[in-house]
Amino acid sequence: MLNKPKERIFRLNGKSFSSMSNLMLLKLSNVDVSEGQIYLPNNLRFLKWHGFPLKTLPSNFSTRNLFELNLCGSKINYLWKGMKDFPKLKTVKLSNSHNLIETPDFTMVPNLEMLDVKGCTKLRKVHESIEVLKSLSVLNLEGCKNLQSFQVFFVLKSLKILNLQGCSKLDKFPENLEELEHLEELDVGGTAITQVPSSIARLTNLQKLSFQKCNSQPWWSSYLLRTNTRCLALPSLTGLRSLKKLNLSECNLLEGTLPKDLDSLYSLEELDLSKNKFISLPESIKRLSNLEILCLDNCEWLGSLPGLPSNILCVWADGCHSLEDVSLRGCTSPEIALCLFNCPKLIQNRGHQEINLAVMLLKQYLQGVLMAVKKQQWWWNLFDICIPGNEIPEWFSCRSDEDSVKIGLPSNWLNDEFMGIAMCGVITPDHKDLSGRKYVECCMDIIGNHYRFSSGPCRFTTFESNHLWLNYVPREKFEHIRSLTLESVQLGHCDYDEYDSTNSVLVSTSTCIHAHFSVTVGTGLSSKAGVKSSGIRLVYKRDIECSEDDILPSTDASILYQHHNCSTFADRNLIGRITHGRRYKPSMREYELRRLEYGSK
Repeated sequence: MLNKPKERIFRLNGKSFSSMSNLMLLKLSNVDVSEGQIYLPNNLRFLKWHGFPLKTLPSNFSTRNLFELNLCGSKINYLWKGMKDFPKLKTVKLSNSHNLIETPDFTMVPNLEMLDVKGCTKLRKVHESIEVLKSLSVLNLEGCKNLQSFQVFFVLKSLKILNLQGCSKLDKFPENLEELEHLEELDVGGTAITQVPSSIARLTNLQKLSFQKCNSQPWWSSYLLRTNTRCLALPSLTGLRSLKKLNLSECNLLEGTLPKDLDSLYSLEELDLSKNKFISLPESIKRLSNLEILCLDNCEWLGSLPGLPSNILCVWADGCHSLEDVSLRGCTSPEIALCLFNCPKLIQNRGHQEINLAVMLLKQYLQGVLMAVKKQQWWWNLFDICIPGNEIPEWFSCRSDEDSVKIGLPSNWLNDEFMGIAMCGVITPDHKDLSGRKYVECCMDIIGNHYRFSSGPCRFTTFESNHLWLNYVPREKFEHIRSLTLESVQLGHCDYDEYDSTNSVLVSTSTCIHAHFSVTVGTGLSSKAGVKSSGIRLVYKRDIECSEDDILPSTDASILYQHHNCSTFADRNLIGRITHGRRYKPSMREYELRRLEYGSK
């Protein structure tokens, strides 16, 4: 194994391996050969040579034992010419080999399972012998922008993953897509496809489908009449019973172009509709009972959201400048996180009603919590909201014009009526701060027992005006937490079963809660954006049983009621989950990685 830094090239004598007849594994990186040719042992099982310097494999290299060939970033034009006998070869990786013109003849490579030529920008043709590969399950052609022939890929019945993202000359699907009977992932994002055949609905094993940036238009097209722009034409998707992830972002989808039968995708968990031009979503979205993640970022003409699916966990709608109506009715999910940054029409011309809007949404959610507890559906709950706003709601019993606030605790505050703690902060932007994705953090000290924890972050990049962030921490956090002899405990770094019960004291003996808010960059550094004011309140069952009239102004109450859902992106991973008395701690970046999976937002 010989790896050199990219900026340094090590020169190797071409005969260096001539005496190593028993060599089975060879890994090299950024290594050149001094004589322009090289001897490769014919007993090799595994060959990885990043930046392989030759234009083709040596003609005398003929190993029947080769299992994997990895020449990413090579200078190869043709891997080999004519037919080569590689009966055991299962994996060929040639990604970012920018000089590759054509794939080789695979006639004598019968057991190939994976072919990766991602980023081979000069690749014009895939050899027709690929049809003989009865075991090929992964074919990655992402970024092969000069590839012109595609028909051959759609007869490979063994394929499970087909990636054609960025193959800009692909403009048409074949009609017989059902031939890909084992296909699980299909990505045709960034192609010139405008019509999708109805046969796509017969891909019953398909789990992931992406059309991101299909038929995308130049930036200035958004200023033209919508009737003058083309959009991706989708057929009925009924039949995609296994589909879990669907990406339709940046497809110029107009009003009425989304399939009406989206609810037939009953396995769907993630739906990305970002940067499209529709005004509303079809009612069928409400009936996607397994949908957890819905992304609507920068849908600038979206005016309303219907009731969300019952089990929704995250909704991103950052930059929806026309959004006026949002509803959470019928949503029974134990965790809800919505990010509605830069949605000014949610409160435009409504004075201070954004205050009532935020509190109303929290109360409605907690009423759903009580109903679910009665039905024994779940007993823990996590909730954040964020909308444009300038003031802490009066509903918060303790308010401060600073980034920290205190609240005194009665002696029996942790009683059967106690539901949790609500906290709120007004975030002020800093338009010069381009330091990356940031989140709002609230740390609490329950003075007397020296407890401290951080609530879930509300991640964002930039926002145009002050925003109101409201977070709710359920009572279960306190029922399962015990005091330690240590000065403080950061809940994000401690499992409940680590506590020594012989030294524990119930949290209910605390006398005061002190909450401090801050805006932090993902790296943990402080951001230039800040928190202008803050508030906190203990929430009891009686606090959510009041009528809507107790929250809303008597005038225009019916209109505002339609706008009761304005939540923020909460990272449930920091808040954590309590399951069977033990804190569940998934990956910190779980939701964010999902969000970026199909591409940067």
